[in-house]
Amino acid sequence: MRFVFSLIFSMSFLFGFSQKPELHSQNKKAISFFEDADREYGLGLVMEATASVKKAIEIDSNFLEPHVLLGQIFLDKKQYDSAGTEFTKALVLDVNNEIPLIYRMLAETEINQLQLMEAINHLEEYKALDDVSDFAKKIADELIELAMFRKSMIDNPVPYNPINLGENINGEWFEHSPTLTVDGQTLYFTRKEPVTDENGATKYDENLYVSYKDKSGDWSIAKPLGPEINTSVVEGASAISPDGNYLFFTRCTGAGPNENCDIFIATKRGDSWVKAKNLGEIVNSRYWESQPSFAPDGRTLYFVKRVGKKYETRKNIYKTQIQDNGTWSDPVGVSINTSGNEESPYTHPDGETFYFTSDGYPGLGGRDLFMVKIDSNGKFGNPVNLGYPINSDMDEVSLIVSPSGKKAYFASGMDGGFGNWDLYSFELPKNVRPIPVNFTKGLVYNKETKDPVGAKFEIIDLSTGNIVVESFSDRNTGKFLVTIPTGRQYAVNVSATGYLFYSGTYDLISGDDSSKISFDIPLSPIKKGEAIVLNNVFFEFNSYELKSKSKYELNLLVELLTKNPKIAIEIGGHTDNKGSEAYNQKLSENRAKSVYQFLISQGISEERLGYKGYNFSSPIDTNETEEGRAKNRRTEFKIVNIAE
Repeated sequence: MRFVFSLIFSMSFLFGFSQKPELHSQNKKAISFFEDADREYGLGLVMEATASVKKAIEIDSNFLEPHVLLGQIFLDKKQYDSAGTEFTKALVLDVNNEIPLIYRMLAETEINQLQLMEAINHLEEYKALDDVSDFAKKIADELIELAMFRKSMIDNPVPYNPINLGENINGEWFEHSPTLTVDGQTLYFTRKEPVTDENGATKYDENLYVSYKDKSGDWSIAKPLGPEINTSVVEGASAISPDGNYLFFTRCTGAGPNENCDIFIATKRGDSWVKAKNLGEIVNSRYWESQPSFAPDGRTLYFVKRVGKKYETRKNIYKTQIQDNGTWSDPVGVSINTSGNEESPYTHPDGETFYFTSDGYPGLGGRDLFMVKIDSNGKFGNPVNLGYPINSDMDEVSLIVSPSGKKAYFASGMDGGFGNWDLYSFELPKNVRPIPVNFTKGLVYNKETKDPVGAKFEIIDLSTGNIVVESFSDRNTGKFLVTIPTGRQYAVNVSATGYLFYSGTYDLISGDDSSKISFDIPLSPIKKGEAIVLNNVFFEFNSYELKSKSKYELNLLVELLTKNPKIAIEIGGHTDNKGSEAYNQKLSENRAKSVYQFLISQGISEERLGYKGYNFSSPIDTNETEEGRAKNRRTEFKIVNIAE
């Protein structure tokens, strides 16, 4: 629930009368200024109301009601010290407890100042008063619950030692919204700073910057991205895709209530960014969308949009996905949204740990940072507050987490920095860490010409059968960078038009996040005589029954044959040398036949297919070791003909 209460809108509401209340002053001039302030405040004219109510107090400093109204104005503006001063004065002046709500307003101020026992005491005094309704007591109980929650957080702090990222990143103005490539070597962020326009006027502009980590672990001097990204309008709040080839970011035009912010995407080609494109009207409305986060599955985009009325400032997190036809699905709000504000979404590369900021859940005040788990069906669990003092009575925003899960980065205006907001890092408490992630990098190239190839990657979790990553190698360089959470076994499939696909299996059950997989992938052009091993086709032990986790690789083979209808292939089954030749001959032949029958069941003509068992006559490794025998137990396919 959201612990936010609208306490007063006018003094008649405050005192509970439909008619004009009797005021605690005999000075007509002071009363006149106060009535002006009451009317102005009710109309939303806060500056005018502040000036009028201060004049009333100057004339009669013991006038109770102006102190209450001024305290409420300060509370609305989150100026808690000033609000507490006014409410304390009002409580002293209200000797007969004619305005019980003063206790509650003072307690809310103290809760926001983290003066929690004082707040609890004032709320208990408030509940004990005769004129307090049962409904008002319920609100007081909820405030007591919030105060006790905050006290528990403060009494049980988590380890926290924020480290400023240094002057190469941070300047004298505002740095925020970091995003990090999965190898942890490239940092993008937003910088907000004053600029002078053509008319000589000063305004704030925001642009995207990039910095690279050197061999010693230091960040290079941040440089602005080029004109393909940064323009004369506001750019910021970016998210880099796991492979580093796609940059989602916000671009805004206009100002004030007419501000229009949309999400754009830019594609990296080699070392350059291709001109950015608007994601379109399915994702972007006429008003405000920002703060993108692209999930490691290569399909899901989280972002923040304003909800409610046309210019309402309340913000929630939404989700959209790239569909098979290349369009975005209709955005839907995620289940963790509250009636408050949810912002700064971030999906860790492990694919199941999600971070965000919210003022709609119990916290320390302002916007707190939270972690929540997402299950394999995309369902969110229960959010967990990151704890005190990571969260304080101020706003905490823009958190991201390193691939290892140990280090977090965020923006803060804490004392001791280089400017208004700086970027910091800190070690994340173990209870809110994600699964460590390996990154896999390398090069896809033509096996014959050595030319780079733009290819599609699919990484499948073999324990669940779910595709956890979809990505592409750079079509100009052939380079790729994909993430693989540790502690699991994966199938990796790589495919490109005009080539036979590649398949591999990677066992990361040990969960060692220190080993980074790096390899190159040669793709064979489609031609007669070419053969590849189906590394992700699996059978039950000593059986020719296909395991269900083989379907992804077999579907790739179906897709290859469908797109290339002139190809005819032979499925070959191979075994190790354990057992008799007759036994292995039958086993290898039946396993090849199982694949053959699967292809026919998927609509591939049997005229294009053949199968053969080779037992252990064609080993590709030694049969003297278990590792070698495992490689020899394989299923292959070979192109035997390409029709003219």
